[in-house]
Amino acid sequence: MKKYIGTKTLNAEPMTKGEAYDRSLLRGGITPVEREILGYHVVYPDGYESWSPKDVFDAAYNVADTLLDRLNIEYKELDKKAGKIVEFRLTEAYKNLRDTDRAMLDVQFDTMIACMGILGSRSTSVETGQGGFCGLDFGTAIHLLERGYVIRRSGWNGKDIVVFKQVPSSIKSDIIPNMQSLPLKAKELIMAGNKRIDYTSQCLIYNTKTGRADSWVPSISDVFAHDWELVAD
Repeated sequence: MKKYIGTKTLNAEPMTKGEAYDRSLLRGGITPVEREILGYHVVYPDGYESWSPKDVFDAAYNVADTLLDRLNIEYKELDKKAGKIVEFRLTEAYKNLRDTDRAMLDVQFDTMIACMGILGSRSTSVETGQGGFCGLDFGTAIHLLERGYVIRRSGWNGKDIVVFKQVPSSIKSDIIPNMQSLPLKAKELIMAGNKRIDYTSQCLIYNTKTGRADSWVPSISDVFAHDWELVAD
């Protein structure tokens, strides 16, 4: 036989076994001592109603009524799956994997841990309305740049230095002669050729205090840092 994993989404409310019996949710009879057994009144998507003992229900379901509930569920599920990878990495089966398969599993684990950190930050924000988005690796920082956010490293001196990615744009021939950022010889060269400038993937490091901007290329220290953070209000 094959192993299957199923998921159900349903509505439920606390209800004793005696209350379930009174509402005809039980097929058989109950004894007086069973009336106070704790449980849940369960309503399935198709409208079918039943009663479940509390211990059975709690082992199978998590409350998902709010965004915070759902974030906590995602975190717990990822934590459980990441724990299984940790256990597997201690086995001979892990050591015997092809290099490619082992590398993919390692990166999958690292990505899951990063996702757990993001879920934790989101939960804090939802629960308290506070907290930032920090302690990020370079990969996550790049995702933020690609989506138009502003980032920085907490390890940089001062909070005035930030990095952002310029929006790709095309400068046409009617604009180029009036550009203050280009020397005359550069304008003449461009106008004698394609008569346009296409900005693509260019990042700037910007000082919010002085207004100075320079082209930015990450250093090897930046690439392996885990202190990147989102710059937000």
